[in-house]
Formats: sequence, structure tokens, C-alpha cells
Amino acid sequence: MPARIPEIPDDAPFSPEQREWLKQYLESFAASLVIEHSAADPGATGGARIVIMFGSQSGNAQSLSEGFAQRLEEAGYAPAVVDMENFGEIDLTEESILLIATSTWGEGDPPDNAITFWETLSGEEYPRLENLRFSVLALGDTNYVDFCQMGKNFDARLEELGAKRFAPRIDCDVDYDDPAEEWFRVVLSELDRMDLKPAPAPSVRGGAAAAKAKPAVEDGYSKKNPFPATVLRNQRLNLDGSEKDTRHIELSLNGSGYTYEVGDVLGVVPLNCPDLVDEIIKALPFNTSVNVSVPDGRTVPLRDALLECCDLRTINKKLLTEWSALSGSPYLKAVVEAGDADFLSDFIHGLEVIDLVVDYPADFRSAQDFVNILRKLNPRLYSIASSPKAHPGEVHLTVAKVEYHSKYRSRKGVCSTYLSDRVDLGDQVKVFVQSAKHFKLPENGDAPVIMVGPGTGIAPFRAFLEERKATGAKGGNWLFFGNPHEASDFFYKDEFEALIDEGVLTRLDVAWSRDQGHKVYVQNKMVEASEELWKWVDKGAHFYVCGDAARMAPDVDKALHDLIAKYGNMSEEAAAEYVAQMKKDKRYQRDVY
Repeated sequence: MPARIPEIPDDAPFSPEQREWLKQYLESFAASLVIEHSAADPGATGGARIVIMFGSQSGNAQSLSEGFAQRLEEAGYAPAVVDMENFGEIDLTEESILLIATSTWGEGDPPDNAITFWETLSGEEYPRLENLRFSVLALGDTNYVDFCQMGKNFDARLEELGAKRFAPRIDCDVDYDDPAEEWFRVVLSELDRMDLKPAPAPSVRGGAAAAKAKPAVEDGYSKKNPFPATVLRNQRLNLDGSEKDTRHIELSLNGSGYTYEVGDVLGVVPLNCPDLVDEIIKALPFNTSVNVSVPDGRTVPLRDALLECCDLRTINKKLLTEWSALSGSPYLKAVVEAGDADFLSDFIHGLEVIDLVVDYPADFRSAQDFVNILRKLNPRLYSIASSPKAHPGEVHLTVAKVEYHSKYRSRKGVCSTYLSDRVDLGDQVKVFVQSAKHFKLPENGDAPVIMVGPGTGIAPFRAFLEERKATGAKGGNWLFFGNPHEASDFFYKDEFEALIDEGVLTRLDVAWSRDQGHKVYVQNKMVEASEELWKWVDKGAHFYVCGDAARMAPDVDKALHDLIAKYGNMSEEAAAEYVAQMKKDKRYQRDVY
């Protein structure tokens, strides 16, 4: 039973900053009471204690962990879900069962909330864990060389510390639902085999067996059953003269049953470009006027399968290995067998299925064999650019159209060009809502907010500002926005200027990277405003970043560390500790990609 957090009376003699600090302290204290209670008396919560730790950047590992915990509880166990950021609340030397669900970030790095835990676990002084049994679920993307690397790292390190693996690690690609379910099925089966004596929950018949059961058909709309949302608006945000094409898209959610909060993301199920599909079909050396089976159980014409179900852009090592064997190409074989990860990555970069079909023809026996070798076409996730309070029954997106030339061929982003070029008003787009629990506004509306979002990174901050206006939040709002040119790339200019006039948007700093001889980015504007930024941060401001993970986010992070060190009169080490505490307190949140 969660500990009840006492209400702070409205007339209590606290400033907004003191009220927020006290609220967070009480929440942390209550959480520690729950952990201590369940550790001391596992039977009090239903059975053997099982710790589930998650490392999550986008919320997937966290959502999975919470779902697993619910099913473990139904099976009679006593699960404790622990954010890796709060690893200090538990002692793994005193635990017996540990489940880890983690994503990988950057170049094989841990997600933000797992950085300190991984550094601690990797330290030479970390104690042995010979009484611990564990299993790891790794989330990743085979587009990257360091596929599921953090899951592999946790798995190897726990074994190195003497912990015993009781169920094998599963490495999940982007489409993680089915392999994650299979991992949990094995975990639950192995737990049943252990002498843990879980107590059956009174409301569930059949104990663990009941927990394993899943409905054959999900009720309502979901990721597996996306909602056909009607397009209400598709407007180009870039004005004449811009080289970019960024769209503001509005969709109707009426009849979907979906609810969302600002900070959440919308999954969009795209269709491949018909011209690309027709080019591939024309080049295939077998009968293409046939039906094939697709992963959802349907049998459809090959063209429909390539339009709706198959990833025609992504080439990974597995696909290349299988293609190499079927093509008989000595060069492809050499690439696959070279054992040079960088060479393989460079070769694959920018390569698509059409390139393999044309340049390295393969000997497929049938259309079905061809479809079977391809990856599943996965949905694309977009930060929601609207507040449901400001736009009831609607959801808005900010989508940059991706087009470029590579390896003698024009390339197109699958979903961005689908939404930009092939979706008209009144058309329907299949969508689902996905919670992003790592990227939320402070509950206390008096807390100030700093938002850094260049380009399409502006999307969630448009939503944040709409929400702060709708709720009457009193805290200040400071937005940093950047793009190439002010005249053509100032997204939502009229809206932001109106919010300034209304007093909702306290300050707007803009960076136009190409409007002068030297490039100016949002991190440069942060440096210019460092002293004032520190005053906001020092008063409890929440700091948010959305956008490019490769260059912008690290540069913004460095600017934040530097200004805290300089104006907070701290050493680099102290500033790093301060930022780490901001992350732990949910005052520094990132939605980067």
C-alpha cells in the first residue's frame, strides 16, 4: 500500500520554491517507506520480493517494467519498480531477484536516468552479488552498431559480480512488444520453478498462469490497433525562400478514446512511397503478381505488403548477411565477414532495399521469401505539439520533411514524406498515443520553466506553453528557439508573440544560424544569457531540451554545466553534481533523438 503524502495547506507559510522542495521531499520519503516495508516483509505485499529496475530514455522500458510489475503482483509476487536514477534506495547485496529493462542511448551509452547507476555498478569497489539471481531485457535498434549495448553491459557486469542469470537476456529491436512478452513469459516460468512460494492474490484465479494469459484481441485502440485519425490541417510552416519543408499537422481524435498529456508522443503508422514500391517490384526477378502473408496474419498482394508492412529503408547486419548468401556477391560476402564494425556501418549507412535489389540481385525462390527477409515497417514517434486543454479532441504535430541525395539516388523519409506529400485534408492516418513519463511539466504551476527546442524540437514546448496558459500557471516561461533564417523559418511566430503579449511567455531568445556571417545556435544564446539563466535555475526552474541528440543536446548540456559552475561559484565537479541532482529531482529533462 503506497504511503499517503500529506497535503500542504494553501495557507502554509512557504514560498513556491519551498513548497515544491517540500513536496518532492515527502514524495521521496514516502517512496522509501514503501521500499523499506516491502523489503522487510515481502509476505505483507503478497509474496517473494522481485526488484525491477529500468533504464529509460523515451519511457518504453519504464512502461514495460510497470506492466510486468502488475502481472507479477497478480501472480502473487511482491514487485518493486525502481528507476535506475534512484538506485541508492535499494541494496542489491540484500536482494534475491532482479529484473532489468533498459534501452541504449547514443553510441552504446546508458539512458540519462541510468548513467550514475552504471558508473557505480562498474566501479572496482562495487560489492559481490553472489546471492542475486537476475535477467535482462534490452531495448535497442538494429540500425545502430551498438545494438542493445547497455543491456549487454548490465548482463555481463552482473555475471562478473557473481550474480546468477536465471533467464536468458533478450535483445529487442524497435518492434519490441512480442520479444518483450516472450522474455517475460520465460521469466515468469522460471520464477514458478524456484522455491519462492508466492502467495496467490485473492482477486486472481490460477496465480501465475492467470498472469501469463493475455486477451486474444485488445479492447479499444492501441499501438496494435491504431486509430484512423482524420486530418484536419496540413500547413507548411516554412515560408517562401526556405530550403526546408516543415508541416504543422492537426488530427482529430474524436471517437478514439485516447487521452494524452503534454510531453507525450504520437505514434504514426506510415505507408511507403508508391513510386519506390513500384520501382522495387519492377526490378524483382520473380512473379510479383501474387499474394503473400504478412506479420498481422493477413494475406495480401505483394504490392500492398510492400506499401503497408515492410521496411524498405533499413538495412542491418542480419538482413545484409541473409541477402549476401542469396545474392552470391563476393563483395557483400567480404563486407559481412570482414569483422570490421565501422566498415560495415559505413557501408550500410544510407543504403536501402532498392540498392540491394538493383546492385546485388538475390535469388529468391518466391515473393514470400523476399517479404520474409525484410524488417517490419514500424511506426514513427513524434512529440505532440498541442495541449488537450487548448484543443479538445485533437492532436497536433510538427513534422520536418526529410529528403536528400545519397549514393546516386534521391532518398525520402518514410513517414515525413507520407505526411507531407501524400496526406490531404479529410484523409485518415493510423495513430496511437504513447506516454512519455520522462518528459513532464512540473506539477507546481508556480515553478519556472526553461525550454530549449530548435527546429522541430519546438513541438512539445508549444504544447507546454498552451498547457501553462490553460491551467493559469504562474511560473515564468523562458523559450530558446533556433532555425536557419528568421524571415522564413520562425515557426509559430504569431502564437509566441501573442503569448508574450499575454504574459504567458516571459522571455523568448531566438538563434538564426544563417542570418549573419557566423553561425549562432541556441547554446550560444544560452551563453549570452548565462547569468540570468543561473538566477532562474537557482530559484528552482525546470530545464527542458528537445531536438537533435548528436550535436545540439551535448552543446546545450555543456552550456548548462558551464553557467552553473561560473555563476553558482562551483567547481566542475560540483556543477556536475548539481546537474545530476537536477536530473534526479526531474528538473532537467530531455526528449532528444
